[in-house]
Amino acid sequence: MNSKTARSRKNIPVLPYLLVLPITAWIIVTIFVPLFQVVRESFYNTGFIGTSGSFVGLDNYTTLIFSSEYWSKWGKSLIWVLGNGLLQTVLAFSIALLLNRPGKIRQWLRTWVIIPWVIPTIVVCIFWQWIFNGSYGILNDVLMSFGWIDKPINLLGHPFWSLPILIFINTWHWFPFMTVIVLAGLTIISQDMYEASSIDGANKWQQFWKITFPQLNPILFALGLVGTLWSFNIFDLIHILTSGGPAGATTTVPVYIYQMAFQSFQLGKASAASVITSLLLLVFATVFIKFASPKEE
Repeated sequence: MNSKTARSRKNIPVLPYLLVLPITAWIIVTIFVPLFQVVRESFYNTGFIGTSGSFVGLDNYTTLIFSSEYWSKWGKSLIWVLGNGLLQTVLAFSIALLLNRPGKIRQWLRTWVIIPWVIPTIVVCIFWQWIFNGSYGILNDVLMSFGWIDKPINLLGHPFWSLPILIFINTWHWFPFMTVIVLAGLTIISQDMYEASSIDGANKWQQFWKITFPQLNPILFALGLVGTLWSFNIFDLIHILTSGGPAGATTTVPVYIYQMAFQSFQLGKASAASVITSLLLLVFATVFIKFASPKEE
């Protein structure tokens, strides 16, 4: 028995473990170590990075849980996520359905529709900031030339319009990615199903709800889960364009955590907010997977 055990241990391949070792080490260093540090800092009243705070237990958590300011940022984040989700889904489906038809122009558009997505975020921000600028923006110039407004409007600095404008910009940046994914799903749907339904008298709308939508359900599930989490955690575009302003009108949870850590110098409290936010997103992902995952027929 011992000889067999020793022989089996000698036969264990070492190369696969060596190949996986670099990426494993990278994940540990870049994800698990910072995660452990954030959880640890959430129990301290640390101010600046690199300084040591005193242990306060669950004080940071209780402060945030009963903080109306923190939960108001969740309200902004929910509007942000829902707005992006609805706009991107409608645009992606509409354009994907248009491009999923034969034609040389549509083949050309399939290649170029991805351009807004590949543009770096900083370039996107500069581009749209120039358009919406209240002093020299091209949008104000066009609106004033048509006589629709009397004086320039700083939409990015408007308490009501700033968040919808950011949702529009982010949708413009990210909907091509969803379009390509949906278009890829449309190309694998058998045309025989549409031909059979046409013979049975189904119109285009019925074909969409009875054939197209159910066939794309697995793809939409993945996009719904990943896209929601991805959209919720977007920080760079909001920070570059408005920095959470004006007067907190565009301060989503990630922006709020950043401000708390690097502007208010409450690193411990910001760490606790990060932990609470991560746990809530984990709960959302679990519930979403349980109730929205495609059912096997």
